[in-house]
Amino acid sequence: MMGEVKKVAIYPCGGVGFVLSSVARYAAYLITEDLLPGKTEIVDAQRLINGLPDEVELVEENPTIIVDGCGYQCGSNLFRLLGLKPAARLLIPPIAKLPATFLCDCAGLKKQVRLAPGTQRRVPSESGKNLATEVAVRAKNIADGMLEPNYWYEPQRVRQGEVDICVYVNNIPEEVGYVMISEGVDQPDSMPRLDWLE
Repeated sequence: MMGEVKKVAIYPCGGVGFVLSSVARYAAYLITEDLLPGKTEIVDAQRLINGLPDEVELVEENPTIIVDGCGYQCGSNLFRLLGLKPAARLLIPPIAKLPATFLCDCAGLKKQVRLAPGTQRRVPSESGKNLATEVAVRAKNIADGMLEPNYWYEPQRVRQGEVDICVYVNNIPEEVGYVMISEGVDQPDSMPRLDWLE
């Protein structure tokens, strides 16, 4: 049964050893702690894969924004394997290639910055934090629209039984049915349209 959205799940890239995965996770913390606290929640992949009821309920009952950090697109692949469709997906590499932009940081200051992942993995460098902020602001704009009364989400169900979480496909966008909304922002063609972004 379709219903009004009260919370948006955020699933950031979980890659180990990749700078962009740190940028994705930093962006997820920015949106859940600073930009939309209480209205967004980070998905814990390990709890989801292990079938913990609260984590399964989070992704079944709420739209999810996936933040894929690189071309492997593991977040999108995990949801595909679990039989779930994200409501939207942010892919960081195209966003990182955008020209210098006026970036609205979490303190409300605007400054022109170059978007780049930086070189630090454990904690993003200043340029990595700028990129993470841009990603978080884009995620917030998507989530804001999903939290409006005219956006309706139909709950999904995680595929039950044996799921091989290591089966990777080369063409994630085709497998998931992604259509591009804007540079670095996609959504499955079967999900409610993100009209406010077009």
